[in-house]
Amino acid sequence: MGASALAGLVFAIAALAAANVLHFEVSWDLGNKDGLVTWATLFLGVFLTGWLLWWAIMVRPGPRSLWRGAATGIIIAVVSYPVVFTLTELLQRDAATVGTLSERVRGIILVTGLTLMITGFAMTLIMAVVGAVIAYAVNRSRPQAEAAPWMPVVGKGAQLAGVVAAIILALLVGSFVTLSVIPTNARSLVPDGKPGNPAASYEEAMAAFEAIRKDEAGLGLHERCPSQLLTHGHKVARVVIYFHGLTSCPAQGEELAQALFAQGYNVYLPRMKGHGLADPDTLALMDLTAEDLVDLANQSVDLAQGLGDEVAVVGLSAGGTIVTWIAQYRPDVANAIAVSPFLGPYVIPPWATNAANTLALMLPDIMLWWNPTETVGEDAQTYAFPTPSVHTLAQVMRLGRVVEEGARQGPPAVKQIGMLLNSADIAVSNALAQQLIASWRSHGQEVTVKTLALSRLLPHDLINPGEPQADTKLVYATILELLGSPPAGNAD
Repeated sequence: MGASALAGLVFAIAALAAANVLHFEVSWDLGNKDGLVTWATLFLGVFLTGWLLWWAIMVRPGPRSLWRGAATGIIIAVVSYPVVFTLTELLQRDAATVGTLSERVRGIILVTGLTLMITGFAMTLIMAVVGAVIAYAVNRSRPQAEAAPWMPVVGKGAQLAGVVAAIILALLVGSFVTLSVIPTNARSLVPDGKPGNPAASYEEAMAAFEAIRKDEAGLGLHERCPSQLLTHGHKVARVVIYFHGLTSCPAQGEELAQALFAQGYNVYLPRMKGHGLADPDTLALMDLTAEDLVDLANQSVDLAQGLGDEVAVVGLSAGGTIVTWIAQYRPDVANAIAVSPFLGPYVIPPWATNAANTLALMLPDIMLWWNPTETVGEDAQTYAFPTPSVHTLAQVMRLGRVVEEGARQGPPAVKQIGMLLNSADIAVSNALAQQLIASWRSHGQEVTVKTLALSRLLPHDLINPGEPQADTKLVYATILELLGSPPAGNAD
């Protein structure tokens, strides 16, 4: 067993190195209770799996060929995924936030399957090489054991393991390549001309807002969640639109809106489709599409044209994704500020985002419990949904992919762009946000980026003052700085 334990140790160290090379997000916070894989759970899970499977497959009489070692490495890689996720579920999850045993088991199976199909091929290839190298080293240091009477049976088992490993590797590589090359469906998400039908006057904008509120009146919304509008009674120099995050509602931005209003802005807080319902167990979010988000963006910008001479947009998370779309395609907006835009999940490396998005859209829709990477204040719990769905997240990612593709092909329409990123955010991928910024800058566009330090340990929801560990004083001041000087005066 000593040699097998050494092999397990080598596989564990290789897994740590591979996670770094492949840009897997692995937490250094060994005490986290958010369900994040840590370096310790990754090391322990791969070590135990490597130890046992190397002993079961390789420490037997018969040839320890490089092929046999590589096949064992592939099997160790695949089996390590559920082992690591199980350890994470047991050790890195707050017991007060977990569901039933069956829910937790289904969650582990779901995450294991999705992760293997998206990124598993890369880790299995690396582990196959590691297995072959270990087999080579063992053969060099130790002579082959003499054949035993039962060796043909063991040999057949090893051959079967090799065939299974080859099939697994082929399936994982094939699934990743297929998912990666399928293009994002951008139909109806990219304007084919000048978008929008802007309000020509303050009165027209107010009439449009009243029509929205009338439609919302029959939806059974939470009392704080209809679309909101703060005006000075007439058109002003500048108006700000705030787009709330996924599973939240306009109430998220109420205090930010008050701060902006006090600076002389008119402020509009639109409600995303399917959000803000009084029933916390509603499945309305399952119907949300990227087209709905584009419609909301256009409708909101059109309405805001009658509320201010200049229009600025601010959005958090999925709202930030909407802001990036506006920045790319709406030239009638003066300033776009995306706060922690959701272009992809924190846990998925950028190179696998397209495959992840494609897979999520292809699968049957699955309801998820509250995002384990977020904490939610008691105030937010009364209007924030606990059950986003896989397709809902995928549709927001789809919009982000369209924006990224557009940014690679041409400059953004908005000339003043800002982005506020949170280094402690464990919900969204800051790496994808940086890629989008780089694409915009490649066309000569200036993008002002503010990054909140990791040491502040701020939550994903930077806007809601009821969020635990929130620092809205800092965040609001940064947003006001990105907006620039407050309106010098009101327009008639």
